[in-house]
Amino acid sequence: RPDIAFVDASDVVASRFGEHILERLPFKVDVVSEHKADRNYPIVSAASILAKVRRDAEVVKLRREYGEIGSGYASDYRTRNFLERWMEEHGSYPECVRKSWQTAKRIKNKYCQARIL
Repeated sequence: RPDIAFVDASDVVASRFGEHILERLPFKVDVVSEHKADRNYPIVSAASILAKVRRDAEVVKLRREYGEIGSGYASDYRTRNFLERWMEEHGSYPECVRKSWQTAKRIKNKYCQARIL
């Protein structure tokens, strides 16, 4: 239970991101929520590196299960191709896909519209 937490805001409104964190914590903490916090605070830089290493390991596990899934980023054509192929073959996404992701929603809508036509 830290006294202060430094976070790299993923919301366009950094303070709102900090408020969302506070809403979910069962204890009091001062939250410093900033864009590009990894540039300003070494502890955030370190946490970012650890998170990326962990994420990469999880992507490797997903590849073993689903085949080539790309990097998981919207800018990656391999990720978009995986989503499109999966949706076409199965009609719904596997559990690992974040369905609220705008890219996933767009591909699903495209697939659903194609089925209607």
